[in-house]
Amino acid sequence: MIRSPLPLPPAARAYVDALPPGDWWFFDQAPIDRAGVPAFAAAFLPDDPGAACTPLQINTGYGEEPEQAMIAAAAEAYEWISARTGLVGREVVRGSYDELVRVHGEAAVADPLRLCLPAGSPVERTTPLAWTRGQRMLSGEEALVPLDLVALAKDQLPEGYEPFTTLITNGLGAGPTREWAASHGLFELLQRDGNGLRFRALDAGLAIDMESAPEGVRRLYDDLRAKGLEVVPKLATTEFGTANVYVVGPDEDPSAPHVPIALTATGEGCDIDAARALRKALLEYAHARARKAVSHGTLEQVAPFLPDGYWARIEPIVRAQAHDAEARQVEGFRQWLKMSGAELKALLEDPMYRVRETVAFSALPRDDTQTPGGRGAVMAGRLQEAGMDPILVPYTAEDAPMQAVRVVCPGLEVETMSYYRIGERGAKKLIEADSPLIVWGEETETRRPVRMPPDGYDRLGAPPLLDTAAVDRTVGHLYPLYREPWEHQMIFRRDA
Repeated sequence: MIRSPLPLPPAARAYVDALPPGDWWFFDQAPIDRAGVPAFAAAFLPDDPGAACTPLQINTGYGEEPEQAMIAAAAEAYEWISARTGLVGREVVRGSYDELVRVHGEAAVADPLRLCLPAGSPVERTTPLAWTRGQRMLSGEEALVPLDLVALAKDQLPEGYEPFTTLITNGLGAGPTREWAASHGLFELLQRDGNGLRFRALDAGLAIDMESAPEGVRRLYDDLRAKGLEVVPKLATTEFGTANVYVVGPDEDPSAPHVPIALTATGEGCDIDAARALRKALLEYAHARARKAVSHGTLEQVAPFLPDGYWARIEPIVRAQAHDAEARQVEGFRQWLKMSGAELKALLEDPMYRVRETVAFSALPRDDTQTPGGRGAVMAGRLQEAGMDPILVPYTAEDAPMQAVRVVCPGLEVETMSYYRIGERGAKKLIEADSPLIVWGEETETRRPVRMPPDGYDRLGAPPLLDTAAVDRTVGHLYPLYREPWEHQMIFRRDA
């Protein structure tokens, strides 16, 4: 059964119909916050949790119109469920990189030393790993990828197998075609690669002057400002000819939000066209205010905004899952949820809201390629020219009505400040910024070697070390900006 205040758009219905049968709740979270941008949640409870590989899936989506938000929420649910079901029964290839290269050739195996390993990781090219088959985005040629970068949960891995990094969702994509889905996943990889060392605790403070922004984007920005939100669009990077942007900003009156955690919202966007990237970031920021309020508010705060029957159905599942939440996430949110809006605003003033300099919107990259698949192909070509060849791992059959994939791109990086993952490019950026996060000399428990191919050390002059203690000090009280507990779990974890 589908419960929704509005008829499902055909595209949303296509995602729902492509999943196992079950009960759905679609509802707009926007009324809990003043931003007012449609922010739909899609909650799926499958009739057979085994068929969906989960008893509950909650995702959200946004758009300028409710229909866009509903489609986005359904697509997110589809890609997450497919990422679980798509690995069931799939062939697992075992062996080390060196062994597999001897059999399949160097081009057919992703080098683990280029996959942004955690600093200090023991993984070598001779380390036995579990692999799955993917294909190069541009050529379609087969390429093996470690399951560590494709699975969402440890129960998707071979029994007894320990992943070399924390399992995350970076690079998931869904769409009506495989090219569309791959483009979605690729730009997510680029988004997080580009802002990982320029955002949150490392916010560079480079604001975008909106005077020269096109009308549609400027109108969205002006509408949010008119609602009392001190919206600040910022630029992370234009590397690879992208506009990699993000949006932050508190309320003028920090006591105004119904749930104070809304002040911590951010939005991100990356595209070959700055207008498209900034539109996404503005909408995601507005949506995140409502999403965070509903996800992390007390039951008393959020109950008036939940649809009939929703909480009664999901409460036992959320209660059971809440105890599996990452301890550091829980403790960080525990502290934040005790704070008033004024306290949160003061906490994030520096560096998150800080502006050091500005760049004109007109200076950012523009591109008129219209289709998602076309933009993905353009971007994949640029990355290939830079020595990075994206790989997609399909979770759905080629003839499936809707597609879901994971994109992996050796050379791109993610999660340095949360899970200490870093490679040559990230180390080089920190070295060039004279960052105290990179040190040299003897390794220790907290000074861990950055893993990369041997020629990377030659280019950098010596093996750099990531000072994980300095990373932790830098992140400090801002860890909740990096990782969050799942929806409603803090209702059961607010007390120690």
